[in-house]
Amino acid sequence: MIKLAIDLGSSVTKIYRADASNGIVLAEPSCVAVSGMEREIKAIGKEAKKLMGKTAEFTEIVFPVYEGELVDMRLAAAMLKEFLARIGIKSARLKRSETLFSVPCGASEGLKADYAALAEECGLKKVRFAEVPFLAALGADAVLGEANPVFCIDIGGGVTNVAVVSLDGIIAGLSMNIGGNNMDANIIDKIESCKGLRIGALSAERVKNEIGSLAVGARGTTVVEGSLVSSYRPGSVSVQASEIAACIRVYIDKILEYASLVLQKLPAEVAATVNQSGVYLSGGAMKISFVPEYIAKSLNMRFHVCDESQFAVVSGAGAAARDGKLLAAIAVESPL
Repeated sequence: MIKLAIDLGSSVTKIYRADASNGIVLAEPSCVAVSGMEREIKAIGKEAKKLMGKTAEFTEIVFPVYEGELVDMRLAAAMLKEFLARIGIKSARLKRSETLFSVPCGASEGLKADYAALAEECGLKKVRFAEVPFLAALGADAVLGEANPVFCIDIGGGVTNVAVVSLDGIIAGLSMNIGGNNMDANIIDKIESCKGLRIGALSAERVKNEIGSLAVGARGTTVVEGSLVSSYRPGSVSVQASEIAACIRVYIDKILEYASLVLQKLPAEVAATVNQSGVYLSGGAMKISFVPEYIAKSLNMRFHVCDESQFAVVSGAGAAARDGKLLAAIAVESPL
C-alpha cells in the first residue's frame, strides 16, 4: 500500500511517503512552462522555474495553484503526474494508494471537490483532506489533544493560515491570501522605485532570503542584477537589509492583525492555555532573520519553530498519514 501526503503549495509542491520509505521525497516549484497558442508543456518544476524571466515571447511560466486555488486543472494534473513519476510511482501502482492533501483553513467544499477531481485525474485513490493548521502544528512538534489547544501560524508562498486547534477541531481560525510571494513583489517595486533597477521574481526571492531581516539595525548587503530603468540596459545595484525590511514587515504586521482577531475569539480557558504554551510557527517565511522573534514579541508570547519550518505542513501530513487514529481525527474523506 502506497501512502502519500501532498502539500500542493502556490510556490512549492512537497510530497511525503508514509509507507515503507518514510520521509519527504519531493520538493519542487509548483510551476509549468508552456509555449504557443496550444500551451504545449516545455518544462515542469525546477526546470520551469529556471526559465522565469528568461523565456521567449510565446513561452509562459504558469503556477497552476494560486493562493490555494486550482486555477488551471490541466496543468496542475500534468504537474502532479510528473512529480509522482519523478519519485518512482507509476500510475498502475496508484490503484493501491492512500493520499492525504493539505487544504487551507476553512477550505470550501468546492475547493475540496477540485482537489478530488485532480486526484482522480492523477489516478490517486482513497483521498482525504486535512486543514493546514492541524498539519502545521504536528509538523512543528506540537502535541495535539482534545484538551490541549495549539496556536499556530503558517506563512506559505501564497496563503497564510492562523488558527487555534485541538483534536476536537478548529476552535478559531482563518486563512488569508498573503505570503512570501507578496513580499517578493514588494521588493521588486521597492528596488525599481528607489534604485532604478527592474528585477525579476527569482532575484527578489534571492534578496529576501539572503538579507531579509526584521532585526533592528540589520546590516546585510547583497548585489542584484537587472535592467536599468534609465537606459533599459543591464545593470546592478547594491541593496541593504534596512532598505527591504519594510517590504517584509508590512505583510507580517497584516498577518498579526488577523492573528489578533483569532485570539479574540477564544474562550477564556483556551486563551489561558495558549498564553502558557505560546505560538507554533511554520512556513518558509520563518527562515527570514528575526521573523519568528518579531511575531512572538508582537503577540507577547514565546514561540516554537522547527529547524525545517518550510516542511512543517507536509511533515505533519506525513505523520497523520502514518497514524490511522490521528488521521481519523483531523481528516475528511474526498467528496468524490
